[in-house]
Amino acid sequence: MAFDCTPRVNFEVMQRFIGKKVSVVGEIESTTPEGQIVLITSDKGRIHINTNPRAGPYDTKFLEFVGNVVDPRTLQEEEHTNFGDNFDMNMYNEMVKLSNGRYADMFTS
Repeated sequence: MAFDCTPRVNFEVMQRFIGKKVSVVGEIESTTPEGQIVLITSDKGRIHINTNPRAGPYDTKFLEFVGNVVDPRTLQEEEHTNFGDNFDMNMYNEMVKLSNGRYADMFTS
């Protein structure tokens, strides 16, 4: 059985996935008048999330967004998961670097 492996990315890695589905974790910085979320990624980059109107509420400080990369700074949300208000972004960023570098084969099908 094959699994659908969605790459976990930060701002730097996201640039390599234009047009592809990814997962990104970050902290909500603000929302724009157009309804986009400005997200600070685990490597301190800033991206815009085009929100999914059918998605549930954004109830916590840290969230994971899954969606398609529109351009180097924009993700179109498919879904999200609230990650709570206490999340170690530095540790997560180290995992992202390892999963897209030296140990990439452990994170792909």
